[in-house]
Amino acid sequence: MEFFTLAVGLCLPWLLGIAWLRTPWLKATDITWPTLLGYGYLGGIVLTTLVMRLLDALGIRLGFFSIGLALLLLTMAGAWLGRKEAWQIRKPGADWRSLAGWRKIVYAIVLAAILIRLAGLGLEIVWRPLFPWDAWSQWATKARVWYELGHLATFVPANIWLGSELAGVYTDAAPHYPPAIPLIQVWMSYSLGRWDDTLMNLPWLLCAVALGLAFYGQARQWQVSPLFALIFTYFLLSLPILDVHVALAGYADLFMGAFYGLAAMAFFHWTRKRDFWQGAMALLFGLGCILIKQPGIAWTLTFLPALLIVFMPRAGLVGISVLAAAGVATLFLLGENDFHLFGYHVHLHFAADWHPFWQNMMVMNNWHLLWYLVAAALVLSFPKLLAPSFRSMTVLLLSAASFLAVVFFFTHAQAWAEDYTTINRALLHMVSMLLFYVMVLFQEAVNFPRIMATRQKLT
Repeated sequence: MEFFTLAVGLCLPWLLGIAWLRTPWLKATDITWPTLLGYGYLGGIVLTTLVMRLLDALGIRLGFFSIGLALLLLTMAGAWLGRKEAWQIRKPGADWRSLAGWRKIVYAIVLAAILIRLAGLGLEIVWRPLFPWDAWSQWATKARVWYELGHLATFVPANIWLGSELAGVYTDAAPHYPPAIPLIQVWMSYSLGRWDDTLMNLPWLLCAVALGLAFYGQARQWQVSPLFALIFTYFLLSLPILDVHVALAGYADLFMGAFYGLAAMAFFHWTRKRDFWQGAMALLFGLGCILIKQPGIAWTLTFLPALLIVFMPRAGLVGISVLAAAGVATLFLLGENDFHLFGYHVHLHFAADWHPFWQNMMVMNNWHLLWYLVAAALVLSFPKLLAPSFRSMTVLLLSAASFLAVVFFFTHAQAWAEDYTTINRALLHMVSMLLFYVMVLFQEAVNFPRIMATRQKLT
């Protein structure tokens, strides 16, 4: 029975997301099944947390029955609304069968490597207790309290908790953080029927699976060849830092990176063809970043410059350049100041120390050879980076990099880069978007000679 309810807990949010992403008004007619599965799980799991918050606001005690019934009814409603929509499902293995000769063998080997890697990560989750620092100091703390009480008790800072006469308040290391991550763990615990600090983290494995499916699906929608798309999917899912966040589950950063990456990939597609479904996913998953973690607000805002470029290509580029220069000048003029932003106490202090970045990105084994691949792609495609077809994508990348540069070079967060505690987690947030961008650049570089040769033949 426990296995059955656990399976329900894992699958019901997935079905919920798939059902609602196929509703007629989203116009998902041309969306392939890997894309729908990837976006469906992550959309469904965050919708599950919103349902739990709504039930709590209505005074309904949280539990497997109350949450599960609400999810089931919503899934049925979404399925009924999308009952007339066509399913864009090719036969299993269609991509593999479309390949010829040695490409089939390589495709099978890469796919097997991905599956073995994911299976190993799943075993790591099951075998390990709740180990990572933030996982048990600021996320699972809320999950345990809310699971035991059946409602979302208030968490407050330690000084308020110590001096407060309010009953029923709790404290932990980050009481101001959004509730989505612990609510995922609460739902899994209710699905199990008991508190289990390992099995409640299985959604981290499904997050990686969904990220891989979405990445591959969006690559194929970009007309990237099956083998090339799968190789880059392997590059993504084999990154050591990403795998660490799956194996040592309980942090929010994997979900943060997945939501930002899915939003960015959908945004790239929308800028290319103005596809309504892709635009809706860019909006929904971009806003979804806010529900995952406080820095999600800043990550969401990084889309604004790129969006401006879409509607005002030349004027927007000039305006953004002027605003960026003015922003940097303002940071220098402010000097050392203190203020609060997004729930953080921020101390401004400029210190451009590149050594931690060089060590973590280029020397240590945290990212394999990712950053060398990025450098090669940027150098190879440098003349095209601000071409109309890449301009908004490049601006989004620059916006994301600028956000991290401000955080680590102009604030007290530089200490978290120097001791290596946050630098890789912050980079993880943008890496799926970055790898998709690099893949597109390489795809363009490979296809460009063929396009030119075809044009010469036609003329």
